[in-house]
Amino acid sequence: MKFTIATVVAFAAMALASPAMIPVVKRQNAPAVDASVPAMTDRAGNVIPFDSTKVYQNLAANGL
Repeated sequence: MKFTIATVVAFAAMALASPAMIPVVKRQNAPAVDASVPAMTDRAGNVIPFDSTKVYQNLAANGL
């Protein structure tokens, strides 16, 4: 009996935690970068095509 109750509670918790109930929020308005080319993220977290001149270097920015 205890196992049955625990199983039902586990399935109910799993159903309530399913991602179908969570709305998906699009984080990036820019078009997606093609997967066959190198890509990186900017400070805001947007995926952009890789450009070595735009790589943020924390040590260089802090004078080290």
